[in-house]
Amino acid sequence: MSDNKHSVPDHLDEKENKKDHYHNEHHYDNKGNHDDIIDDDFNFKYSIYINKKNLLYRLAAAGVFLALASICTFFDSMLERIFTLPLDGVILSVRYLDIFVITLSIGVLGPVFSSLIAFIVPWIHLLMDAEHGPLPSLIDSLGYFAIIWILWLLYYVIFKNSYIHKDPSKKKDLIKRWVPIAIFIPITLILYVPLTILMIYISNPDHEVEEVKNQILKIVNYHETHEHGHWTDFKEKYVVYTFIVIGFETLRFTVCYSLFAVIEPQMKKLNHIYK
Repeated sequence: MSDNKHSVPDHLDEKENKKDHYHNEHHYDNKGNHDDIIDDDFNFKYSIYINKKNLLYRLAAAGVFLALASICTFFDSMLERIFTLPLDGVILSVRYLDIFVITLSIGVLGPVFSSLIAFIVPWIHLLMDAEHGPLPSLIDSLGYFAIIWILWLLYYVIFKNSYIHKDPSKKKDLIKRWVPIAIFIPITLILYVPLTILMIYISNPDHEVEEVKNQILKIVNYHETHEHGHWTDFKEKYVVYTFIVIGFETLRFTVCYSLFAVIEPQMKKLNHIYK
C-alpha cells in the first residue's frame, strides 16, 4: 500500500487520470487513488484468502458467475445441435462458452468457489440436454474441477501473477500471463484425452456390459496377450479418435486460456476494491 514517506509522481495527464493505470511500482485507480505495488501482492494467498469483506463479494460474484455459466452452457447446448463430433454413437461435448466463464471466474472468486461452479455446471448442462448422458457429464464435471486447480496453480502460484495488481514491468507481465499456456495445454490433454477416449468406448451402444468390463481389464493389463477381433478393431479405430480428440481439446483450451489471459487483468480492478 502507499507510504506517505516516499514521493508520488505528479499526475498531469487528465485522460490518464480517468482510467486505471500504472507508473512503474505506482498504481492509480480510475478515481485517482494511489497505492504501491509490493512483492507480497504477488503471493498466491490473496487468491484464496477470505475475510468478511471479500467473502460477501465472492459469494455475490459466485452467484453471478454461476448464472452466466448456466446461460452459456445453454447456448453451448444449442450450438451442439449445429456442430457435433459424433464418435461411435457418443456425442462429444463441443463447449467453449461455459468453460470460458468458469475459468475467468478464477480471477475473481479464487480456486475454491470456481472449482465448485466447475463441478456443478456440467450437471446443469445435462438437465438442459440429456443426450450426453451421465457419464460424459461426470467426466466433464471432474475435468472442469481439475482444470480450475491446474490453471490456478500455474497462473497464480508458479508464475506468480497477482490477484490485485499487474506486474509493473510490461514485458514481465506479458511473460507471466502467456507462458503458462505452454504448460497448461499439454496437462489438459493428458487429463482429458484418455478419459474421453475411454468414455467413447464404454458408451458405445454396441458394447455389452460384460464385454466392456473385459475390455477395460485389457486396457489396464495391456501387457497380457490379447485376442484378435474387437480389441484389434478398437486399437485401429481409436487411434484415429485419439487424434480427433487431441485436436479438438487443443483448440478448445487454447481459445479458453487466451481469452482468460486477455480479460483476467480487468478482474484485478474489482479485486483491488474488495481485497
